[in-house]
Amino acid sequence: MNEEEKYLFDLRGYLVVEDALTPEQVKDLSEIVDEKVNGFESHKGGRKKRNHQRGSDRTWFANDDDMAWSSPALLDWGGPFIDLIDIPTIAPYLETLLGINYRLDHDYMLISNKESSHPLFLHGGGQGAGGELDLVGPTDGGQCYYRYSNGRFFNGLIAVAFELNTVAPGDGGFACIPGSHKSNVEVPETCKPRPPFEKTATGLPGLAASEIPDFVDRVTASAGDAIIFTEACQHGTVPWNTGSDKERRTLFYKYCPHAVAWSPCYYNSDHYEGLTENQINILMPPSAFGPNERTSMIWKKAQAEQAELMRLRAKENE
Repeated sequence: MNEEEKYLFDLRGYLVVEDALTPEQVKDLSEIVDEKVNGFESHKGGRKKRNHQRGSDRTWFANDDDMAWSSPALLDWGGPFIDLIDIPTIAPYLETLLGINYRLDHDYMLISNKESSHPLFLHGGGQGAGGELDLVGPTDGGQCYYRYSNGRFFNGLIAVAFELNTVAPGDGGFACIPGSHKSNVEVPETCKPRPPFEKTATGLPGLAASEIPDFVDRVTASAGDAIIFTEACQHGTVPWNTGSDKERRTLFYKYCPHAVAWSPCYYNSDHYEGLTENQINILMPPSAFGPNERTSMIWKKAQAEQAELMRLRAKENE
């Protein structure tokens, strides 16, 4: 990160990194997404509606058979999704914001269009932007923290949002309250979801586009750009409002310092082919010691035990 980027991140809580992905990477990722989510469409009133989330958010399981500490992830799709773990255009930012020993905590993808969009639900930060529904706020034990001290950044959770389609002014997509990662005052009631939620137009909490305050930044980006933000910054998704068939397609990779975890589940590097040593280290579970000879030995033993459990389960199902 250069000095201007450091200043802007400290000031606003987010950055847009232009051309984080090459056109070829955008094409490869998009083709895999097309293949994997093809047919995931519902029809309501004769209109196609897409609202697809896939990945290792790891606070819920799509299938009862998912392993408790290594649920499905975007990494399962291999190739370019593996490359994103430590992509060179983003890695220097992560080292500056998290330190040299950081880990990938979870990943997921959001696909939406105008018919599937929902109100803006601001959440995150230490002041409870999302009210009682906000799990990334005062109820998280302070995990999503931000501070700057002695020339260093300290973040509890950093999100990298790779945009596969251009987000133009007025389209919607990622939004945040700039500077809220350092706020000492509770977020105004005008920014919180208002009960009873079932009385909103969509049945979901949040703010309609016409209710969003002017001090909320609606962040634009070109296809291939990445938005990096601290989860301590109050953020959410503005309703997708493009008049065309263009979708919002965003890949989220979220990172923690190595001693910190947001998700209760972990990656198992044995499940992915072609990992480099650096990528294996980034996928290791949390530890105050970071990746080293001893922690690697413990984790390899845990992976072997999981492999044996999977073998026994498969044998029972024969």
